[in-house]
Amino acid sequence: MSNLSATLSGAGHTILADNAITDGNLGLADLYWIGEAFSSPTAGELTSLTNWVNGGGILLVFFDSSCSGCSGGNAVLSAIGTSMVAAGSASAAPFTGGSPATEGGPYNIVGQELLTSPGTAITGGTALAGSFLAYQSIGSGYVFAFADRSDHNGFVNTAASVNGQLFLNIAAMGGAAQPGGEVPEPATQALLGAGLVALAVFRYRK
Repeated sequence: MSNLSATLSGAGHTILADNAITDGNLGLADLYWIGEAFSSPTAGELTSLTNWVNGGGILLVFFDSSCSGCSGGNAVLSAIGTSMVAAGSASAAPFTGGSPATEGGPYNIVGQELLTSPGTAITGGTALAGSFLAYQSIGSGYVFAFADRSDHNGFVNTAASVNGQLFLNIAAMGGAAQPGGEVPEPATQALLGAGLVALAVFRYRK
C-alpha cells in the first residue's frame, strides 16, 4: 500500500516500522488500516481493536475483487460491532455528503468520484460512494470499509487526486478527534501481523 503511504508522507505524516497489534501500540494511534486480511486477528487482538475504536480510533478495512480478504476483514468488522459486510460485486458512485470524510477539511469532495477498479461490495453502514465505500460510527470512533484497495487503483501520489483527498480528510478526522479539537501532526505506522496483509497506524504527537 505504498501509494497511500506516499500521499500521507507528502502531507507531513511519518511512516514508522512494523509493530504488533497491542493495547500499547494502539493507545498512541489515531488511524489504523488493514488491507486484504486473509486470516482473522486473534481474540486478544480483536478485543484491542474494538476497545481502541470505541475510544476514538479510526479503522480502515480494505477488501479486493472476488472477495479477497473477506475472511479476516469481515471477522474484524463483525467483532468491532459494525453492520458492514463485504460480499458480491461493488459499484462506485459520487461521494455523498454528511460525513467529515467527504465534507470536512482539508477537502470537500462531495459529488466527486473515487478512482477505482472492480471490488467486493460493502453492505451495511452508511454508503459514501455507492457500494464501494461505507462507514459506521462505533463508540467515539469510526470504521471505514472499502470494496477494493483503492489507494493503488489509478492513484496519484498527491492530494491532487480524489483518492488522496479522501485519505487526507480521514487523517484530519483522526486529528480533530483529539482532546481540544485540534488537528495534531500525526504519524503512520505500517504493521504486519495475524495474517493481515497490511496495517498502518497514525500515532498522535503532541
